[in-house]
Amino acid sequence: MEQNSKLILQVSNAAVGYGKEVVLRDVSLDVFENDFIGIIGPNGGGKTTLLKLLIGQLKPFSGEVKYSANGGGSLFGYLPQAGQIDKNFPITVMEVVLSGLLANQGLFGRYGLKHRKNALEYLKMAGIEHLKNKSIGELSGGQLQRTLLCRALISDPKLLILDEPNTYVDSKFEGELYELLKELNKRMAIIMVSHDIGTITSYVKTIACVNGSLFYHKSNQISSQQLAAYNCPIQIIAHGPVPHTVLLEHNHEHHKE
Repeated sequence: MEQNSKLILQVSNAAVGYGKEVVLRDVSLDVFENDFIGIIGPNGGGKTTLLKLLIGQLKPFSGEVKYSANGGGSLFGYLPQAGQIDKNFPITVMEVVLSGLLANQGLFGRYGLKHRKNALEYLKMAGIEHLKNKSIGELSGGQLQRTLLCRALISDPKLLILDEPNTYVDSKFEGELYELLKELNKRMAIIMVSHDIGTITSYVKTIACVNGSLFYHKSNQISSQQLAAYNCPIQIIAHGPVPHTVLLEHNHEHHKE
């Protein structure tokens, strides 16, 4: 958090899950306007559930989530996992990107030339402007992920939330994506779920470990000992003359995300 940054989202002692099953307990997190938070944790630990709590798709069983006054523009831009998107739905790339404005336009809002020009600029940024009239069913996984990123950005959100954004993308765009996020962080907060802790620590400012609860680490550098203390048993990649990995022995219950 940078000095004098404004609070845009606050989670206080929240419990959340599905039906009667609690997936996450005692979750507290303050998100400020210049934050870049990396979310890590084991499969089934509740990372996607946390994101759904933050964007309001899930209501907490207890505790609360507070949002700042919007003051124009959109509060959230959300990039879900590409596997959650129905590629059989008859919609073009341009229409997908413009749909990111629905919250601002209302149900019967119209997209003008300015909106389409803005959408095209984001498509150019992502290198897929030539696909604007293609159906999403014709896209590769990486092309779909780029399209969804443009959709998340078009409303100029105060908080960009990304769920495994590097899934299905090629290595070239992955590098471009992280550099783009670094630039975007100058004007918006970012929360990003990733399994690639070795890469994201070069870009994020702080880390949150999610495994049945949330453990906030106010740094982008984290050790295997700290992960063990946070009950966050994930794979650590150690870079050096002889690259190697260390996987802590662990036992934990699996929860659905």
